[in-house]
Amino acid sequence: MQKFTGQLIHSPMGFKLTLSIIIFSSLITILTTGFQLVSDYKSDVDRIDRQFDNIEKVNLDVLAASIWVIDERLINTQLHGLIQLPDITYISINDDSGQEWIEGEPSLENTIERTFDLSYRSGNEQIPVGTLLIQADLKAVYDKLLDRAIIILLTNAIKTSIVAGFILFLIWYMVTRHLHRLSQYCQNIDLDSPFEPLSFEQSENKNDEFRQVSLAINTMQQQLRASFSDIKRSKQELQDALTDRERLLALETSYKEELSSQVKEKTQELEQSVLVLKRAQEVLVEQEKMAALGGLVSGVAHEINTPIGICLTAASSQLNHIDELIKVIHSEHATLEELNSILEEHQVSCELIVNNITRASSLIQKFKTVAAQQSQEEKRSFNLQQELVDSHESVKVLFPEIKVELQLDLNPALCIKTNHNLLKQIITNVLSNAYSHAFKHVDTPVINIKAQLDDQQLNIFIQDNGSGINEEDSTRIFEPFFTTSRHKGGTGLGLSAAFNATTLLKGGIKLVKNSELGGACFHIDFPVDEGEEEQVDSDIFFENLD
Repeated sequence: MQKFTGQLIHSPMGFKLTLSIIIFSSLITILTTGFQLVSDYKSDVDRIDRQFDNIEKVNLDVLAASIWVIDERLINTQLHGLIQLPDITYISINDDSGQEWIEGEPSLENTIERTFDLSYRSGNEQIPVGTLLIQADLKAVYDKLLDRAIIILLTNAIKTSIVAGFILFLIWYMVTRHLHRLSQYCQNIDLDSPFEPLSFEQSENKNDEFRQVSLAINTMQQQLRASFSDIKRSKQELQDALTDRERLLALETSYKEELSSQVKEKTQELEQSVLVLKRAQEVLVEQEKMAALGGLVSGVAHEINTPIGICLTAASSQLNHIDELIKVIHSEHATLEELNSILEEHQVSCELIVNNITRASSLIQKFKTVAAQQSQEEKRSFNLQQELVDSHESVKVLFPEIKVELQLDLNPALCIKTNHNLLKQIITNVLSNAYSHAFKHVDTPVINIKAQLDDQQLNIFIQDNGSGINEEDSTRIFEPFFTTSRHKGGTGLGLSAAFNATTLLKGGIKLVKNSELGGACFHIDFPVDEGEEEQVDSDIFFENLD
């Protein structure tokens, strides 16, 4: 019994549940009691109002007649009768002459009072004779409500305590004692001892939750014991495997020593093979260099041979014209028309020689541009937007028949510090390539240049809405002397020179696929230093774009 009482009192779950029930029941009791008291108070007040109404209906005319005839005995009798009514504590009558009749003691608080006018009826005329004041005391009503509240609260407290105690007992009987049993059983589990199944009192023959818990725990313990047996067996097998491993490690050590000697021998053979491969690689590199040099020399020879051959032919033709001129001059029948004809042919030959020598000189200058090391120029600061506009203007002059809309997407105040000539060479060559090849079948040519500075690295994107570059040609566009318009005088050195200039700036240039405008898009990037910001006149800028 003492153990039962201790478990019942010290049960945290039962204590919390009991406390919750008591608090909830108390709240419900207080609310219901409050509603009931309010209802009773309203009922008592209504009862007093009904008494006032009854007095008004029954006694006013009699009192008015008694005052009219000034019947003292009848007035006092009626007042004594009215004061006997429940809750009526004070009555006073004042007539028109100032006489007053009083019954009871007046109160200043906790009262309900009503005043009635007394009128004597004479025929059809109502004659005022005085006033009636009736006062009802609410103290008795409040005392009755207080007694009723105490009884209700005590009754509900006793009932709640009995119910809470019974619920606490039910929780102990149905839940807590089984949980104590489960806790003790789990604390005493020993996988090395024989298996003892868990069982709960009075739950073995019932299919309740605790029987399901006992079955689940017994099943889990059997599985744990089986797993524990497997672990012990695996441990023994592991120990046996470790013994075998030590034996195998000893064998492996001997094998490694033998293998090490074999590896040394093979390493020496591989080193000799590597030396042979290096020599072969050096030979291949030299052959590749010679092949590249041969292509370069072949291109140079092809490009320069044509204007020189034309000059040679024109010079030979000019010698013949000079011989004819000498013969005509020494002839006695020479005419002015013959002399003019010979001189005109001589002039054509001279112009042909000058034009082709100029072309040869231009080609040689381009060859020098491709190969020259222009990194010796000192870096200087300049506004990038103005430089792009100037480069476009210089290219636009060479192609007056093509009207191109230039779009710039960069900070107008962006200034950079780098090799100005190399950057101008890159931009000019890329724009010249677009003017030369992109806009053959385009009605409204557009070139978009986007530039942004990202952590001292300048990125420039130049794209157009032209016909683009096919896949086959895109792999060779930066090769020297590669051009698709050689029959129109193209030399194939523009993009090659731009590539070399970008390399000298320690950057790169590449062709970007799938440009926004649909044509070719070149991405140029190289490191720069930030220059001092300059304010660019927007009016001048838009005039240059026009």
